[in-house]
Amino acid sequence: MAPDVDIETLRLLVALERCSSIGAAARYVGVSQPAASARLREFEARWRLGVVERSARGSTLTEEGHAVVSWARRVLDEIDVMRASMIALASQTDELKIAASLTIAEFLLPRWIGELRTIGFDVHPQLRVVNSVTVASLVRAHEVDLGFIESTDTPDDLAAQVIGRDRVTLVVPPQHPWAQRSTAVSPQELAAADYVLRERGSGTRRTFEASMPGDVGVSMEATSTTALVGGVHAGLGIGVVSRTAVAYDLEIGRLVEVPHGLDLRRPLTAVWHPQRRLSASATELIAVAARAMGRDPRS
Repeated sequence: MAPDVDIETLRLLVALERCSSIGAAARYVGVSQPAASARLREFEARWRLGVVERSARGSTLTEEGHAVVSWARRVLDEIDVMRASMIALASQTDELKIAASLTIAEFLLPRWIGELRTIGFDVHPQLRVVNSVTVASLVRAHEVDLGFIESTDTPDDLAAQVIGRDRVTLVVPPQHPWAQRSTAVSPQELAAADYVLRERGSGTRRTFEASMPGDVGVSMEATSTTALVGGVHAGLGIGVVSRTAVAYDLEIGRLVEVPHGLDLRRPLTAVWHPQRRLSASATELIAVAARAMGRDPRS
């Protein structure tokens, strides 16, 4: 087997061509003259080549030495490019591409990303706020690194991890007749009501419609929580919304929860393409989210 090429000795030979003296070349690469001389003699013995001609007037490269230096320059240039590129790669910020459904994007994800930065990940997320169906589509198409959905339907073709639980609620303004109910609204009353809902494909809407036995009357569709709540206050119908999204409105009495017998619990789930290896920051973001939601990240 041929011996390995000593990169540092190549640098010394290139410096020797420039400086015409072993002492000057040694200073240029940052070693002592005795160490430089020993390194050159070892190189010549290893490769059975005479690369340096020594004399009282100084040291110069032999014909073989000039040939080695011509090859060494190309090798060292490539090594320097590689080193600079690896340093840049290691130091660059992580531009994590995320798609998240509305409730997670507006009320949960900013805190998770803040925690991720606190523990040392310099992430610059590119966030797309879409409904749960579109999140899954973006993940499938490799347009995002990681998705977060809030639906009872988890796509079986994606890798997934439940990070927590949420609950959809029915809300009305304080003046609505159902605001004063102390008993649950009957299934018949629920079936006869009109609702202000998110657009089709929303996890909130899918959770609600899955819990209803028949078709639902839709008076308005909204792509944002603000628009949905505005429709409820305008008297357009019963609002169907994540409780997390309207927690403050409920606390100050701007909205009132409607008692009912529906099961509107739903998982919050991280999804990613099964053929895509998650980056360290994406993996840690899932763990941060699970801890924030009170769930064991390993489960």
